[in-house]
Amino acid sequence: MSVKRTILFALALVLSLSFAAQAKKQTVLSLSKGELPDDIANCEVTLSEDNAEKTGDFSMLLKFTKKGGWAGVEKPKKGGWDKFKAVHFNIFNPSDKQVDTLSFMIKGAKMTNTPENRKDWHISLKPGKNEVTIDLAGQICNDGKTPLDLTRLLRWALWGNSDEPEMIVYIQKIWLED
Repeated sequence: MSVKRTILFALALVLSLSFAAQAKKQTVLSLSKGELPDDIANCEVTLSEDNAEKTGDFSMLLKFTKKGGWAGVEKPKKGGWDKFKAVHFNIFNPSDKQVDTLSFMIKGAKMTNTPENRKDWHISLKPGKNEVTIDLAGQICNDGKTPLDLTRLLRWALWGNSDEPEMIVYIQKIWLED
């Protein structure tokens, strides 16, 4: 009887550990379900089958039409990012040139639009597929001293800062991971 209990205990432990490991990832936007940013300026955003990771999947085409354009989510439903260590992007750059004019921005839990509540990361993209990881743990806001509060995001966005007439990138996937 104790052998059966030991086997059942071991099985339960393995199952609980596998569920715990799976729970440490969260999709930020589910492109396959048609989720797109709701906070957009000077950027055209569409779902595309071009440059998707797999056949039948979608990518999100971002066409920045002016310098300073952005696409993001205001008050995201999945707004508590404090349990995660990193945000990951799979981004496809269709240009034959490196793109050095893309940024990722998070506004933290405070209801202000100041450097004490915002963090920007510069992203460089080589031509083709890019896997980008941004460390979230212990980040300091743009003021250089205030910890970024990820308990409830007010906004996240991708910014295009190119002087070119238009900049195009394809977002294949965005997810959070512990």
